Amino acid sequence: MANSIKLEIITPSKMFYRGFVELAIVTTLEGDEGFMYGHSWACKLLDIGELWIQEEGADKDDFRIAAISGGFIDVKDSIIIYTDAVEWAEDIDKERALAEKKAAEEWLAEHKNDGSQKDIDAAKLAITKANVREHVADGSHRHGR
Repeated sequence: MANSIKLEIITPSKMFYRGFVELAIVTTLEGDEGFMYGHSWACKLLDIGELWIQEEGADKDDFRIAAISGGFIDVKDSIIIYTDAVEWAEDIDKERALAEKKAAEEWLAEHKNDGSQKDIDAAKLAITKANVREHVADGSHRHGR
């Protein structure tokens, strides 16, 4: 456990994950960033993107992957991620993600000139989330996956 750190991932409805990890990679507003044991204190906003964790004792290329809908990460003597939604790759319903993406794209095409900016932004956000969920369900991009 000398090279691992406690990670908790918390949503409004549940404790999504609690365990010890050697590395956690998240998408911050500045891009992908990795956090591990001994990292300096950090508190960063998360963007919609991928979450990669290498659990304690795992092979160096063995990661658990999830889609995350933003939030923030707090790194001190442990790592805590707060997010509204997170989903493991194996739990993603790809067909549902594709259907949500299609519906948002169709709405956007029909309302790009007459929709409120709030609704247009919500449709774009739904497309981004669906794209990430689809990408994660397909195995993502790190380590040739």
